[in-house]
Amino acid sequence: MSSHGSEPRLRRQLSLLDAVSVGLGAIIGAGIFVVIGLAAGLAGPAVILSVIISGVSATFTALSFCELGASIPRAGGVYEYGHTLIHPLVGFVMGWMWVSGNIILGATASLSFGFYLASAFPWVDPKLGAVLLILSVTLVNVLGAKLSAGVNNVIVAGKVLALMVFVLVGIFGINPSHFQNFMPRGFLPVLTAAGLFYFAYIGFPRISTMAEEIVNPEENIPKAILLALYISMALYVSTAVVAVGLVGYESLASSTAPIATAAERLGVKPLVEAGALLATFSVTLTSVMGQSRVFFAMARNREVPYKLASVPERLGTPVYSILLSGALMLTLALSMDISGLASLTSFSVLFTHVLTNIAAIRLRAAGRPRKSYSLRGVPVHAYLGAFLSLVLSLSLGLATVMAGLLNMALAVAWYYSYKLLTGSRRHHLATTEPA
Repeated sequence: MSSHGSEPRLRRQLSLLDAVSVGLGAIIGAGIFVVIGLAAGLAGPAVILSVIISGVSATFTALSFCELGASIPRAGGVYEYGHTLIHPLVGFVMGWMWVSGNIILGATASLSFGFYLASAFPWVDPKLGAVLLILSVTLVNVLGAKLSAGVNNVIVAGKVLALMVFVLVGIFGINPSHFQNFMPRGFLPVLTAAGLFYFAYIGFPRISTMAEEIVNPEENIPKAILLALYISMALYVSTAVVAVGLVGYESLASSTAPIATAAERLGVKPLVEAGALLATFSVTLTSVMGQSRVFFAMARNREVPYKLASVPERLGTPVYSILLSGALMLTLALSMDISGLASLTSFSVLFTHVLTNIAAIRLRAAGRPRKSYSLRGVPVHAYLGAFLSLVLSLSLGLATVMAGLLNMALAVAWYYSYKLLTGSRRHHLATTEPA
């Protein structure tokens, strides 16, 4: 690892509000606007309970991120935790898997934005909408973290407002009969739906990738992670209650836009569709933001080309890492059927959550300062977070697990090949320099 004295650094300029907004921008997206319908089809009216269970499960891992973010406030998030506390190779694989999952997630969100845009303006090609979005968020990210956070703050406020209006207006139209036969298929499908809906919460770690740019990180990172998670959870639960109460779980399950279907009953469908556009915009924006910081951290440790760690003084952002993130996302959005890769996103992120919890367990042995979320000195949250993340990742099916393992093998191959190549190059330069 390079010494911290001369390495590239990022500016601390993001407030607690900015950090919370990054988390909300990453969390509130397709999960509530689309996945809630799939979960309702499994759990029935008890989808409300599924949303609560998945939120509680996410909290265990969130507490580990709080400890790690406060103890190691450096750019890169999961990559830096694995690199510092487990092994550089493990950290690299964690970073690789996290970036892979988030590139797919961002590309999916950009295409969702294109489809929502095309539904409002039929003459717009969905892929053109996705391209314009990716180019826009890449430019905003290049121009500065504070600008990106400011744009994200406005967008997050808009999509949160849209959901709040839906809840406040819809609560008066709830039909209690829609909650009868609360668990039509029993409790096991409720747990399955909780596992599915868990992925609506997985954006909160994106706060940790921005750790080097957050003011007073020891205090603000834990606060931001928990605030973003609990605000999202409150919105998700209240939205689920109102949606089921308005149209019944069967209507939600049969709709590709379940919240819009429920909002149509209230006459506020355009507002919810606008909220969905804002949600996919902010997910794509924060996806580029997070990916680029992991590339930056990898480059700073010379595990990918060092140019990616370049931070122009005038902009204060890792420009080349941002451009690479945008280019990869754009290529994926234009060239592949991303819908088939959604489960790979989930596996990739859950895999990093398993190892992040292991890193949190190792914090005490490493003698680093930590927040006290332990129970009688034992980090129970980290053990539970690791176990639940492992169970959920393995529940995604053999094909997804095999694809995830193949992606991990590619990460290991890159790590050793790049180390060998750059090591040989440095040795060659050292032996050919004139005395």
